[in-house]
Amino acid sequence: MSGAPSIRYRRAARATIALAVAVACLGGVAFAATGLDQAKPAAEKHGADRGRSSGDGPPRPSLIETPAAVGVDPDTQFRFHVAPPADRSAGSASGAPARPGTRWRRFECRSDGDEWSPCSSPHVLASLDTGLHTFAVRALNRRDEFGKAVHYRWTQLEPMEFSVDPELGPLAELMPGDPAQQLPVRISNPNPAPIEVTGLTASVVPDQPACAADPNFEVTPAGLTPQAPLTIPAGGSATLPSPGAAAPTLALRDLPVDQNACQGTSLRIVFSGEARG
Repeated sequence: MSGAPSIRYRRAARATIALAVAVACLGGVAFAATGLDQAKPAAEKHGADRGRSSGDGPPRPSLIETPAAVGVDPDTQFRFHVAPPADRSAGSASGAPARPGTRWRRFECRSDGDEWSPCSSPHVLASLDTGLHTFAVRALNRRDEFGKAVHYRWTQLEPMEFSVDPELGPLAELMPGDPAQQLPVRISNPNPAPIEVTGLTASVVPDQPACAADPNFEVTPAGLTPQAPLTIPAGGSATLPSPGAAAPTLALRDLPVDQNACQGTSLRIVFSGEARG
């Protein structure tokens, strides 16, 4: 006969949360488009565009994506197009077949006073320095004649990190296998324009080496994605959880091993995230 079955003795491990205020990592912050500056630089007012222009040249392009008038993202994208003209043969009494309108596919761009060069939409300016920047784009026809350019100016600022402050209050004891507990936080935005937080994660560091974070604890990120971000106003703050967005969560896994080393453990929780505008 075999011996008595072994019994694994395990009391519910308790993890007392001790927090250290953590600063979130600032992700790419790309602010939404704002006003359009149509003012021409002085050099172009005095004929810098002369030579190939024509009175019946291509129409002025339209900017359909620009950076904010004041932004912090060093990588900036412009999108532009020229709408095709109305069909000139539509409604013709001759009954001749209609001809499609011209679609402008050739453009030249310049930034910060550089030379004009061929470009296409979208057009990306990368690794911009802080300060005032300018951008212009014009369309060309098949005879290399260009039309009027559209201009945009904006100011590039040094990005400031947003901060994540825990607002936990008293938490219930962490019991193996119990439902995860949300970790409420307040996110503050010191930048001069709104940002959208697209991700927020947390990591835990137990003060007991024998109670390893992995595999004992399970931490899930906040319910934020690029498709469902959390908007934080300029110089303002917002909290998680919020309607439609959960805060990060923490749980103690129920493992088939002795977890007594986690009793009375204190955890340091560090938050990090990414944002855009």
